[in-house]
Amino acid sequence: MKKRYTLFVATLLAAIVFVSCTKDDDKPDTSFAASVTASTMPQEKNALVEHFTGVQSEQSAVGHRILNGLLVTHPGRIFCININTGYYSNGVFTTEFGTDLAVNSQPTDYPSGTVNRHFFGMYSMDSINGGTAIPITYFANAADIIMGQTAIANLDAKAKIDSSTRELSVAVAIYYTEMDTVNPTHKLNVALIEDSLWGRQEGGSTQNPTQFDFDNSQYCHKHVLRHLVTGQWGVDIIPTTGRQIRKVVKYTIPDQISNVDVNLNHLKVIVFLAQDKDEILNVCEARMEVN
Repeated sequence: MKKRYTLFVATLLAAIVFVSCTKDDDKPDTSFAASVTASTMPQEKNALVEHFTGVQSEQSAVGHRILNGLLVTHPGRIFCININTGYYSNGVFTTEFGTDLAVNSQPTDYPSGTVNRHFFGMYSMDSINGGTAIPITYFANAADIIMGQTAIANLDAKAKIDSSTRELSVAVAIYYTEMDTVNPTHKLNVALIEDSLWGRQEGGSTQNPTQFDFDNSQYCHKHVLRHLVTGQWGVDIIPTTGRQIRKVVKYTIPDQISNVDVNLNHLKVIVFLAQDKDEILNVCEARMEVN
């Protein structure tokens, strides 16, 4: 009986592993971590479009319109992050992460973006150097290719915000349906996104009028990257098959980011797993609660 009890405890501990982005999280919320469970059945990959955009770029509004269409036609399969960076951003809605994200993908012009940070030789803006950045006109084609591939890992995620302390907690579950025989570690990324950020956008009224308020001459920015909770390139995950890998990350949301107020009710969380800086293996959006 004692041996069976010991085995049960060891199995339970192996199924739940925590990582925290706060130094004082000595008592992780085990019930919150257990509230997420990734599918154990092989599934097709979801697609993540990271769009390098800017308020001074008229074509960026075209990119926004393209992404809006993809989100409508592929609900729950395509996710997007608008990353304001580069000359055309004019420093508006920028983050400390945008420059490195763009440089890593090697765009030759803006707007542009990546789909799962995958190298598409036929669409790449810099195929000679293996650049993952592609023009916005190829977002749909690239996403279709990604969504036709089988994922080696499935994700589930849940987020909650304590409005009194502004603390964000994100629980993530990962289940590997097969092993990555090349990469001994993967990177878990948690991105904080905000909708309904009002401001200017060149071409907004003509290229994407559904997001433009003609009475106030303001453009409604959506899916805007506000912070990478797990840092520039994520935190290490050791791929392991046959069990749920559960992680909890926390972040205290400031009142402002880049001198722009953060509205807790307009936030969402995108979670994705990558091989390293490139090749996103899968992505999901966390279910959000604000208390």
